[in-house]
Amino acid sequence: MSPTLGEPTRVSLVAPHGLQEICASFGNVFDYILTDHTLDQRWQTECLTYIEIPFTLPLSWDRSRVVDHISCHKLVAEVFVSFFADIQRAGLQQELTSFGGCFAFRAQRTGTKLSSHAWGIAVDLNPESNAQGTAGNMNAEVAATFTKAGFTWGGDWQGHSRDPMHFQFCSGY
Repeated sequence: MSPTLGEPTRVSLVAPHGLQEICASFGNVFDYILTDHTLDQRWQTECLTYIEIPFTLPLSWDRSRVVDHISCHKLVAEVFVSFFADIQRAGLQQELTSFGGCFAFRAQRTGTKLSSHAWGIAVDLNPESNAQGTAGNMNAEVAATFTKAGFTWGGDWQGHSRDPMHFQFCSGY
């Protein structure tokens, strides 16, 4: 369901805190990891969906291509739709210069830690100018719009884990 322009859409889903709450809210992606370290297709079928975004974004790795749909967890789809509508409503879409990814399963992991991208609850924007470990140059209004929607912004993290391109619908992970 796409919001219409006008008043910002408010979503009642609360962002989970920590791995246990992420798994309780969105499912345990670890249950879908196959013995060859790939992700069972059932995860995409059962848990993910595609949403339309109201403007196009160039792909960070191939700027000749643009996206107007992104993949995310079904339960957080309305949150993403609301966020992108709020960005457009505020006239901030020109501050988003590229799309770095949303759902990504990385079979290579340290211990039991997977990126929040594995659940389809995170997005990377403007990665060229917002590399991990740097302060980046993410627009403050864009970051504030995300945090008002319940996202944690990686630009608020400290040290080498600081990740100003990264927004995730969870905290404490």
